[in-house]
Amino acid sequence: MFLTLEARRYSFPTAEPIINPSKSTTKLILPLIHRGAILRPFPNIITSSLTNQANIDIRSLLIPDQEAMGFLVNISIGEPPVPQLLSLDSGSSLTWVQPLMCRGCTPAQGPIYDPGASSTYKPLSCTSLSQCTQYSDFSTCRQDSRCTFSVNYLDTSHSAGVLALEKFTFVTSEGGASVISDLAFGYGHESSGNLQRETGILGLQVLNEHSLVSRLGNRFSYCFGNISDPNYPYSRLALGSGAVIEGFSTPLRFLQGHYAVGLRGISMGGKNLDIFKGHGFEYQMLVDSGSTLISLERGAYEEVSGAVGELLDERLSRYRADMLCYWGDLRRDLEGFPLVTLLLEEGAEVYLGVESIFRRQNDGVFCLAMEVASAGINIIGAYAQQYYNVGFDLDAKRVTFMSTECELLDD
Repeated sequence: MFLTLEARRYSFPTAEPIINPSKSTTKLILPLIHRGAILRPFPNIITSSLTNQANIDIRSLLIPDQEAMGFLVNISIGEPPVPQLLSLDSGSSLTWVQPLMCRGCTPAQGPIYDPGASSTYKPLSCTSLSQCTQYSDFSTCRQDSRCTFSVNYLDTSHSAGVLALEKFTFVTSEGGASVISDLAFGYGHESSGNLQRETGILGLQVLNEHSLVSRLGNRFSYCFGNISDPNYPYSRLALGSGAVIEGFSTPLRFLQGHYAVGLRGISMGGKNLDIFKGHGFEYQMLVDSGSTLISLERGAYEEVSGAVGELLDERLSRYRADMLCYWGDLRRDLEGFPLVTLLLEEGAEVYLGVESIFRRQNDGVFCLAMEVASAGINIIGAYAQQYYNVGFDLDAKRVTFMSTECELLDD
């Protein structure tokens, strides 16, 4: 999931490593929670004391939901800290959370952050627009001297509210905690779209020195394991000196302000497909952890889907004639399916096995995990990134793709 350009203007350990507001290369490694691990509501702990809420491990309250996709980060906000589950999104520049009373919001499942009960909440005031836009490109200075934000996402999701500074506590992979003070974030008053059980978005885009990634050395990486398995325990996000920047390397590009790479071609079984149809020699593709599927411009999608259909129609029965969905077992019936490769700029390659280009739709049915790009914006979504560690070095302007099992990465 990523922002469109049209933004409307209007129990934690007692020893906590503190990350200073200035740029740092502090090592921060966070376990990722599969969204499919969340099904039932959290117990009603809203009426508990905030002190008790701070001691709740959200992960202990989860059970599987096989249909959901995406990854969440377990953090706490404020003092005393209130646990939150935020959706990991490399395509979003703003971190934001929703309140208890929120117009259009999906009811959050779990503790609700109340800025009025936090001793470290600092609303941003302003007398000019520049005072607000240093924190977010999607903000404005209202007549009541408050910095507000309003963001729209390509999937039609929307959030709006006020900007503030707050203390964020991150639960690390070692079971400890790291604190970042005075992190800029949005406190939403209205929201709509695809939020499920999570309470907001953890944005990994960098707009300025106040963003999470810039506070941690302008380096981060994430590793997704089998995203069809909600119980896979090794997916992770690493920031600062903990980021793994290894493997195939390609230039980091920006498409409408979002992380992107140059796509020079797509091959199947070693044979290059004619994805450009004479209309160019390179596409820009967003690298987006918040999107699920591979999105391709129509000509490229038709070339890839046509090649897939030609291979599978001879062997399997379609679930529906107008869809690239088939009756069968993904692993058993696609054994020996040719490798699909994304050919990136400067010779980098991303190899896509059957679990990266197909997804189980329901029992006995699987579908192509690709779609025609909305507004012509190509995306490498989460399916294509599984079994990879994807690294971003913003100072060097490089993106790396390393095929690996996430449990092999050292903390």
